[in-house]
Amino acid sequence: MALDPAGDAGPTMSDASQIPDTLGATDDTISIFQLEGRPVRGRIVRLGAVADAILGSHDYPQSVARLVGEAAMIAALVGDSLKIEGKLIVQASGPAAQGRNVEGEGAVAFVVADFVPGEGVRGYAKYDADRVKMLEKVEGGPVGADRLLGGGNFAMTIDPGAGMERYQGVTEVTGESLAQSAEHYFSQSEQVPTRLKLAVGRQVVDGGRQIWRAGGMLIQRIAGDDTRGDTDGDFDHARALFDTVGDDELLDPGLTSGRVLFRLFHEEGVRVEAETPIVRRCACEHDRLAKLLARFPSDDRAHMAREDGTVAMTCEYCNKEWKFSAAEIDLAGKAND
Repeated sequence: MALDPAGDAGPTMSDASQIPDTLGATDDTISIFQLEGRPVRGRIVRLGAVADAILGSHDYPQSVARLVGEAAMIAALVGDSLKIEGKLIVQASGPAAQGRNVEGEGAVAFVVADFVPGEGVRGYAKYDADRVKMLEKVEGGPVGADRLLGGGNFAMTIDPGAGMERYQGVTEVTGESLAQSAEHYFSQSEQVPTRLKLAVGRQVVDGGRQIWRAGGMLIQRIAGDDTRGDTDGDFDHARALFDTVGDDELLDPGLTSGRVLFRLFHEEGVRVEAETPIVRRCACEHDRLAKLLARFPSDDRAHMAREDGTVAMTCEYCNKEWKFSAAEIDLAGKAND
């Protein structure tokens, strides 16, 4: 699941005058880059409206919002590299997902995000609001992934689509950020040296309203060969520069992706591809959900119905409520036949 080489696809940024002003000038984009003369490649993602749509549709506590935002960025950064149809699913789950409680921890049962190339990204978390509040009160602020999940597993799954076998790699949840779990995953499952940096935060806009933003970067080492020789030293050098990027730089709406890359790698030169837009996707549709309800036995549907006879469903991802009359469900059932 290593990233594909960026190739000779864009201008080399060896000085500020050569930075394409359009690169990363808008939010909700992902761009591929590669360091000049070094076997290091990566991606940078900046999410504005998409992050606010994913996180703002739920009243997530700050710690949970950060967890969902991190999962969504990992799904986008890794999923954008896949050269197959289908989707990449990123999921982290703790003991609470199996109904087991860990004293003082495990307030989040699971967090999941998926990315479909050409369609977009979505994310969601199931959590105990009271336990999260307790943990944040004890910590005096946001709580890390390891404590929120109470240990547990981190998994990446490639789903090529109906009728095709899934590929999944699993490792343990490690560290305060899901970035550390993803790095551990690549080290153990893919044996690809990888470094990630993920930031999630709020921006105050006109009128004092707060909106969510997210930004992330990933770099990976290209394996050595007879031509390149050993590449460990080059990656260590790139990683030292990469580790200097701050959360404020990844979240600043006035700082383009190109400027972030220039700050980090201007002495190296960095080759960048044109950016690709990202949207918030959701698979909930009226007809599809009606057909799903039609598969339930009539007794179950009667139990789900409200006083007015309608059945309501709420999408876990976008938090949108859908209402269906008995006639709509019956019609969908005929379509299922």
